[in-house]
Amino acid sequence: MLENSVGPDRTAGALLAVLDEFLARRLPHRRLARLAGLLILANSAPPAGQLQRTARYLEECQGSDGGWVDCEDTVWCSLVVGKTRGRSALTIKRAISWLASERAKDAWGYCRRDAASIPLTSQVRLLVPELRNARSGEWLRRAWAADFESPVQLSYKAAWFLVARGNLPEDDALASETAAFLLADQRASGAWGPWKTHPAPDDCFATGLAMWALATKVRGEKATRALRKAVAWCSANCLNNWLFPTHYIEEGSAWVLLGWKAALGRVR
Repeated sequence: MLENSVGPDRTAGALLAVLDEFLARRLPHRRLARLAGLLILANSAPPAGQLQRTARYLEECQGSDGGWVDCEDTVWCSLVVGKTRGRSALTIKRAISWLASERAKDAWGYCRRDAASIPLTSQVRLLVPELRNARSGEWLRRAWAADFESPVQLSYKAAWFLVARGNLPEDDALASETAAFLLADQRASGAWGPWKTHPAPDDCFATGLAMWALATKVRGEKATRALRKAVAWCSANCLNNWLFPTHYIEEGSAWVLLGWKAALGRVR
């Protein structure tokens, strides 16, 4: 088992090679933006030349209105371009203006006509600091509190709430209950699915996001034990090419990388 930096470093290297391939093939901008953005968040950012090529390609794909197709695409594209050009670049200013125009009251869906959602609002709050405010934080809190009372709670929504909740007090009851739920929702394998008893197999996106949330937002020995178990899952489920078995293999693997590296910062 690879419970040190060897596994994540090799996964990061494999993903950087995938990014080069995607650039050469000029695949849809969203696949490049998600992959490059997750590498940035995982502190495995592409080398300067590769990042510049990615940013130039994404800028070519930007719409005349400043957005990239929908709010989610625009968040991730602006993260990558902003890393290269700086947040004051005209490209980023136009993207922020477009995102502001697509806000539905205090939150975001895929577009202004879409229902606002926890994942989309969380992504804007996390990755577009210029649009983060108390109103969207309060919307996120209300929306997750309502979801938390539903018959089925989704692990990825719980994780999004934790990572994007903002400066709530450490003794906040909703955050504490959410953390306890996410810990209890971990499967025996060490991974997460949409929820614990969902018939789908272990999910790379849910697992990486849950690990990231627990590693960065939840203190205590229970969280540390859960992260150790999750790290073991990562080590055991790498393919021979250091990626992970999931449909969009590069994006799913990048989510695992993000959680894996964050977890190792807690359990080494």
